[in-house]
Parts: sequence; C-alpha cells; structure tokens
Amino acid sequence: MLHTPQTEGNPSFFTRMFPKGGKKRTIACLILLYVILYAVIYRWQWSVSYGLGMDNVQDVTLGLIPAVLSVVLALGIYWRNLSVNAIIPPAVVALGWIITGPYLNYTTLLTHNVIYINNIYDMYVGLYLFSIFLCINMALIRYIPRVLSALIMTVLHLAAFFIIIVQWVYALLYHSCITTTGALLIFQTGPRETKEYFGSLGPYRIAALILVFLILIIGAYILNYRQKKGARSPLYTPFIPLLSLFIIFPSVGALAEEIIPNAFPIKTFMDSKEYLEHAKLYATTHDSRYAKLQAVQLHPRQGPNTIILVIGESETRTYMNVYNPSQPNNTPWLTAMKADPHFTFFNNAYACVWYTVPVLEHALTEANFYNNKEFNQSISIIDMARKAGYKTYWFSNQGSVGVSDTPISLVAHTADVHEWVDRDAKYSTLDESLLKFLKKVNPKDKNFVVLHLMGSHVEYRNRYPASFQKFNDGTINRVADFNNTILYNDWFLHQVYNYGKQHLNLDAMLYFSDHGSDPTRLRQPDIAPFTVLRIPMFCYLSDNYLQRNADVARTIKDHQHKYFTNDLAYEFVCGVLNMQSPHYDPSMSIASPTWKMARKDLVTRFGKSSLMEDVGY
Repeated sequence: MLHTPQTEGNPSFFTRMFPKGGKKRTIACLILLYVILYAVIYRWQWSVSYGLGMDNVQDVTLGLIPAVLSVVLALGIYWRNLSVNAIIPPAVVALGWIITGPYLNYTTLLTHNVIYINNIYDMYVGLYLFSIFLCINMALIRYIPRVLSALIMTVLHLAAFFIIIVQWVYALLYHSCITTTGALLIFQTGPRETKEYFGSLGPYRIAALILVFLILIIGAYILNYRQKKGARSPLYTPFIPLLSLFIIFPSVGALAEEIIPNAFPIKTFMDSKEYLEHAKLYATTHDSRYAKLQAVQLHPRQGPNTIILVIGESETRTYMNVYNPSQPNNTPWLTAMKADPHFTFFNNAYACVWYTVPVLEHALTEANFYNNKEFNQSISIIDMARKAGYKTYWFSNQGSVGVSDTPISLVAHTADVHEWVDRDAKYSTLDESLLKFLKKVNPKDKNFVVLHLMGSHVEYRNRYPASFQKFNDGTINRVADFNNTILYNDWFLHQVYNYGKQHLNLDAMLYFSDHGSDPTRLRQPDIAPFTVLRIPMFCYLSDNYLQRNADVARTIKDHQHKYFTNDLAYEFVCGVLNMQSPHYDPSMSIASPTWKMARKDLVTRFGKSSLMEDVGY
C-alpha cells in the first residue's frame, strides 16, 4: 500500500483514528472494515426482507463480495488522504440507497395490500456509488480548482440522491413506497395537474420541501469545498488515479448492466413505462381489428339521431343529493329527473379502479377484469358505434399530448372527429368549454358523441365558476367546494341534455363517472376507500328508443338496483346500442336480460376486492 506523508501539525482523521503502525496495521483495518460492512449490510437486508428465497440468498451472499470490496479498495488507495468531509457526501448517498427502498417497501407491505419486492439491488447501488464518487472526488480535488470540483461533486451527489428524496416525500405524503400504481399516476400527470397538485400541498409543505433541498445543496457544497488536498509523492500523481480507474469502470459497468435497471423504484418506473408503450400497440393493430369486426345494430332509428355518452371525473354518488337525500341540494336537475320515466339512475355502480387511465382503458373497450382480454387487442365503443353507422365524435376537457391519458387518447383518436379544449393540458378550463363543440355535430347525421369532463377532479375550486360558489364551509378544496363541483356538473349535464333534445334528435344519453373522490382525505395513489369507488351512473332513453327497443328499456329499468362495475361500461353501451357481435357478451351487459353478474361476482381495485367488502353502504 502506497503511503503519502502527512503534515505533522495537521494529521488526517484516519491517522488519528488509527495511529501509525505501518502497512500491516492499515491492511488489518481494511480487512476488519470489509468484514463489518459485509456483515452489517447482509443483516440489514434480512431485516427488511419478507423472507429471502434461495436464489436471493445466493445473490446477496455472492453479490456483496465485489460490492463491499469496491468500497474498501476505494478507501484503501486514498487511506492517508481521507477526511471526514470527503467521506460524508458519498456515505449519505450510499446509505440513502441502502436504507430507503428496502425499508419503505417492507413497511408498505406490513400496512398495505401491495406486491412486495425484495430490493436486493438497492444496496449494490449504494455501495458502488460510494466507490465511484469517492474516487472521482479524490482525483478532482487534486487537479482542478476547489470551487469547480465542489460544484461537480455536489451535482453528482444530488443527482444520485434525488430519487431518494422523491421516495421519502412520497412516503410522507401517502404513507407508502412508490408502487406501480403510483408510478403510472406520475407518468400520466400532465402539466396542469402537476401545477394544481403542488398548489394543493399548501405553502407550508412547499416551503418545507424547498428548505430541505436548499439544506442538501448547501451542505453538500460546503463539505465538498472544505476538503484539503493531500500531500503528493512523485509516484502519487500518475499511479493513484490509475488505480481508481480499476474501481470506477467495473463499478459503473455493474450498475449500468444489471443493478440500476433492477433497483427500486427504477424498475417500477421502467415497468410502468413498458406498460404504456405496450398500450400503444392498440393504434398499430387497430385498423386490422376494425376491418375484421362483425357487428350489427338491431332496431336502428330511422333518420338523424344522436347518442351522447358523458364520462364524468371524480364524482362520488355518496355526496350527491340525487343518490343520498341527506346531502345538500347539489343535484337539483338530476333530482328532478329522477321522477321522469325516461331516466334510470343506477344505485349501485362502482369504479373498477380509483384513477382515470386504467378505468377508461377497460370501460371503453371489451377488456375488463373478468375476461382477461388485453387492451391493445380489444374492440372499443367507438368501433362498435362506427360499425352501427354512427359518425363518432370525441370531445375532451382532459389533455391528449405526451404520456398523459395514453390509452384513452388512443381510443379517442379512432373517432371520426376528436378535439380537446386544451390539447396540452397546461391550463385549467371549465367543462362548459365543451358545449361549443356540440355545435360541430351535424343534426342531420346519425351521431355518437363522447364528452370527457374534468368534473370534480382536484383541485375542486378550479372546476367551477365563481357563480357556483353556493356552498362554503370556510375551507378551500374540501367538502363544500366538492359539493360546488357536483352542482356545476349537474348544470352542465342539464345543458348537454337540453341541446341534444333541441338540436340533435337525442335518442339516448348515458353518464357515468370514471371514479370518485373523497374531499375529507388526501388522494392516495395506492389505496382507495369504497367512498372513492362509488360512482353515479344514469341513462336517458327517448320515446322513439322506448318504442323501438322496449325490451332493452324495460331491462335497464329492472336493473337499476343491480350492482355494477364500470369496466363493464363497454358492454352497457353495446346493450344500449342493441348490438349483435362476437365482440359483445350480453350476459355481462346490465342492459341485457341475460345479465349474469351478481354482487358476489363483481370486483373492484384492479379485480382484487369483492363488492361484498363494501359493508358501509
């Protein structure tokens, strides 16, 4: 081991810790350090693992050998020049990786019903990053100005530590590690929702986050800046950095090839991204699927007419007066229509998932949680309507650009006409902006129109104009504001109905919400109470429709108290259209007399929870 002289008046931290004793003492210290690190990390992995399988035991036992060795070698070649300031930044990064993922995943397993991952790769990331950063830092402080070396190392440390910060912030907000569900929500959140979400955190939380980031940045820079250059022997300059390369290159190679892609939550994000990419196959194969689709509409209406499907957002029937008379009068029009025989209100409809994309991925297509069909191989309600001879329209107040709403946008783009109020989803727009699109629907045609709302999506106060601030409990974006969104949504549905009746020969109007919202609690990416899963759904049928399809209309009325999950919305729409097709199973349509699904057969939360579990309703 190469020794470099120390300044007698300023001995290093490790010189004080281990008094001079020659090479043997140094080697002994390094061997002891290796044994301790190996034992401690191995024991830690066991303590945060829900039972390591034999393959994982072997991976941990063997994988730790080179990982810990890289740390000890990095410390060994710079042993005489180490200081506390040089050790702390890479050590914090390493400990962040070793502790955070395994601990949060394990504690989430104990408190939530989520899939558990043995995060054996996270410890390797921490160990190898320590070796890489230490070697780079010790070289930089000798060859470039102190300010520049401190700046470079601070950027590297914070870049590696950023995902650790994200995980802890996520855990503090949602009491969970980042799961696939949470990763998908992050991917599918557009600029507008991101802005609103940070606004919903409140000034104190935002200030706390900013303060934490500033402390980390300033602290890392000060520690990197205050390091002193060690003494250099004639052999030091060319030899030590060369040895460093034999640590840095293998460590980087190990991280890039296998470890980083399998570390948590990087693998979770990669799996989520792969899911979204897989969904894009829908567009690639759509034309051939549509060309092969065999579908016939029974008892079609002669002459021009329009069917309107309104897809709500985050509206919960528990808080709606039309379903729950104990609630404030926030649905005056719908409550009045409850007495109209043309309307049927379904009292036991549920969302199949608690956030938009996976709900509509299933609700809009024949894929559901009962038939195991894949989204990218499925026929959609747009396809069925087109085969029935309708000109199809998709008008949305939710974004279409980027990964946001990808499966939804893929279906929307198959409509003959598809337009978005704010295509980039950068600005908050009110749902009434959709009303102008209805004027683009030709009243002389046979039309199928889909309206996709922002509805009661958080933040609630952004979802309605000031004139609808009827309810006020002194708080923002809580129960009163949620009631105001319901009131505004009621008004909007009334406008759509009136315009359809007066101008578009309205034949039928359907409405359901993608999922609900609970204004009394913060939105949770990974869990949802049944309050969030109880959704409103109603159907209006015209006199002409009642005459042509009396059996369908009677069945719908008879089934208004039946239990239903909205991943079967495709079958419901096909039933209202009165379609015959190999891609439509009437026994799974609540509009069909052959409907076979009882409450005990129906599931929600990605098919993992029975509706029988909703004992509070």
